[in-house]
Amino acid sequence: MIKRNPTTNTSALQIPRKDLGKKPYKYLKSQKLEEPARQKRKKRARGLLARFSRRRQRKIVFSDEKLFDIEQAFNPQNDRIWSDDALETVDRVVEQAQKPSRVMVWAPICATRKTPLVFVDAGVMINRYVYMGMLQGQFFPWAEEHFGDEEWCFLQDSAPGHKANETREMLAEECPEFISQDAWPPNSPDLNPLDYSIWSILEQKVCAKPHKTVESLKQALIKAWDEISVETLAKIVDDFPKRLKACVEAEGGHFE
Repeated sequence: MIKRNPTTNTSALQIPRKDLGKKPYKYLKSQKLEEPARQKRKKRARGLLARFSRRRQRKIVFSDEKLFDIEQAFNPQNDRIWSDDALETVDRVVEQAQKPSRVMVWAPICATRKTPLVFVDAGVMINRYVYMGMLQGQFFPWAEEHFGDEEWCFLQDSAPGHKANETREMLAEECPEFISQDAWPPNSPDLNPLDYSIWSILEQKVCAKPHKTVESLKQALIKAWDEISVETLAKIVDDFPKRLKACVEAEGGHFE
């Protein structure tokens, strides 16, 4: 393995590529997986593959929450400004506040539709009572209207309010089927479509420039959310079994 040294000149960097036939790969930051977690990921991913074969992934409603802040999001490794003339430093700086204003959003999606975005008020902790209220007030009516008598399955992450006994009892009563915390692979944002795709789509559209207010951020999120098509949802959800298979083949380890 050849590591890049910032002091190495450009021509030297071409040697591994041209003369040795090597390709450059960037380091990836990810959560550390201990062996017990790897084994659980592999076992549970295999179980979900069997459970949701024959395109049954299209009956799953995936849910998740994410914090967005009003500042500009950027990747210092990949994002570049192309210009004919040299830019002043001030034109290249993306200022970041220590504690920017932010908003929490929660949303479920499936291959055929998405719920409206649910905004959580600033300072509100999503405990079991708040979460159960979101399910009763926003999600269950949406699911009844969308699915009717069709079978569907609900997936949530393992946040404390989600896995509380009262929450699980409600889900067992209201959902035709749901994926319990004992069936979902641990440490697996790489397996939830919202984490591996949807949130990135929103961030790229909404946070390319900073927002002056939280209300501006909310309106931009709603607009970007509404622009996500059913075709996009279906494609992203159909990647779910492929990613389960990749997880199994990676022995429960990282696969991207």
